[in-house]
Amino acid sequence: MFRSERGSGARAGLLAALLLAAAATTGCATTGDLEKVEARVVELEKYNAALKRSMAEDIDRVEKLRAKLTEAEETLRKNGANLGIRLERVEESVPKLTGNQEALKVQLSRLEADVETIKRVLAERLGTTEFFLPADLPKDKAGMWAAAETAATAKKIKEAQAIYELYVASFPEDPRAPEAFVAIAKVMESAGDPEAAIRFYQKVFDKYRDNPLAATSVMRIAEIYYAKGDCGRTKNIYKFISDEFKGTPEGDEAKQRAKDLKKDKDCKK
Repeated sequence: MFRSERGSGARAGLLAALLLAAAATTGCATTGDLEKVEARVVELEKYNAALKRSMAEDIDRVEKLRAKLTEAEETLRKNGANLGIRLERVEESVPKLTGNQEALKVQLSRLEADVETIKRVLAERLGTTEFFLPADLPKDKAGMWAAAETAATAKKIKEAQAIYELYVASFPEDPRAPEAFVAIAKVMESAGDPEAAIRFYQKVFDKYRDNPLAATSVMRIAEIYYAKGDCGRTKNIYKFISDEFKGTPEGDEAKQRAKDLKKDKDCKK
């Protein structure tokens, strides 16, 4: 459009000059008229030269643009082909990656089991469960207690034990400290480890003898021994409770249970 308009203008200018020249030749031309025509022709020649340069520049720009478009088209075509090849490679790799992922899961499971074994061995040899403490364990009372309960609910026995023990060590005067030992004992019972449960019920009495949980904890020890069929220890513990907590509901109950054991056909020995 730009070149067309300028070309039309040039042709109109040239036509005007020719008409002017023709008019000059048909009449009596004076020297002044000829000079005007010559000046006009020179002006038009300059304009024509400038127009040619402009057209050449326009053509050059169009050619460069066409070359860029061709290059872009070729690039897109190649990239499209490469993309297709890459997609095929990805599709071929998916089954392999899936297989590798499954293998990694198995290896990870084995490693986790090995780590748990190592932790247990260290805990037994060093007498500590701190190896089972989670790295993101909260430091405040509420957060730590909640974490212990969560671990216990999830049957993470050692982790729950470790957190509850840390709670007692961190907040020994807290009202829930004796509850922590009771909670560990219950976790051990649910895990089928009555001997460990007895040890933690014993800790409630040893450390918090004046707490109401002390009497109920020792009572629970007697019940565990009775369930194990150890009537001798059961009788001794009931006697201990009736003497240690004399005048309390637990003491009176233990005294009655001791009498009942004498009538128990399984505990007459």
